[in-house]
Amino acid sequence: MRVTDRLIFNNAIVNAGRARERDLAATQEVSTGLKVTHPGDDPAAAGLIAGYRVAISQADSVMKTVQRASDETISADGALDGVGSVLSRARELAVQLSNSTYSAEQRAAAANEVDGLFREALGQLNSHVGNRYLFGGFADSVPPFDATGAYLGDTGVRQVEVAPGVLQASSIRADVAIKGVNGGVDVLSTLTALSAALTANNVAGVQATLTGLDTGIAQVASARSSLGSSMSLFDAAGEAARAHRDTQTANLSHLADSDPIEANSRLALAERALDASLTAAAASFKLTMLGKL
Repeated sequence: MRVTDRLIFNNAIVNAGRARERDLAATQEVSTGLKVTHPGDDPAAAGLIAGYRVAISQADSVMKTVQRASDETISADGALDGVGSVLSRARELAVQLSNSTYSAEQRAAAANEVDGLFREALGQLNSHVGNRYLFGGFADSVPPFDATGAYLGDTGVRQVEVAPGVLQASSIRADVAIKGVNGGVDVLSTLTALSAALTANNVAGVQATLTGLDTGIAQVASARSSLGSSMSLFDAAGEAARAHRDTQTANLSHLADSDPIEANSRLALAERALDASLTAAAASFKLTMLGKL
């Protein structure tokens, strides 16, 4: 084989190999719908794609976290609304039965209603979402209040990450809002005291519970306000995370996803180039064979 023929043949083989690589890449792009499937396809794009995927995963995690926290705070707010209604009704009874015109029998009947209100409040305070009790702090696997109204939870306040490195409270301290730690009143004990005064036909004792009921109503309202602020922040965080995820998804799609029309056009061109390269290689092989004759 002459040197000139050898060079022609080798070049034809190299060109055919390159054409085959381009054809395989175009075929893969059409079949997968992706422009970049391996880091070696485009190292710079692969790095950006990895970053976009991490950002999307983080946004999804934040969305799931704040959604669960939002569900729990909504449930907790509903429970406290129920407790507030209990206290308001108890106050109505205390005001009404403080009037000397009511009899011992009427006060005893009211005491039975207050006992029912007490049980209703306990039921609300032992609310849970899934397996998590809402008012026990970190001790959230068991009911936080027993049948007597004793608090079995701790002083923990759960927090969730609403943005990278940013935490927001997702619960309230029931020992403060309900039991009156740090200078408040024990709401449940106040209900118990009202029931006892009504049962004993003790008008002065009934009147004495009014201040505690008023304070308890304010405590519960304050706790609901705190939960409301958290709910608003969770909503905003969820929307922000969703918008960020959508933006990063669009960026990822623009960089990684293939345009079907363009991909098929590149495949058609690659196939024609491969056919031409193979034809040229075959022709060069014939020329080298003729050169031997």
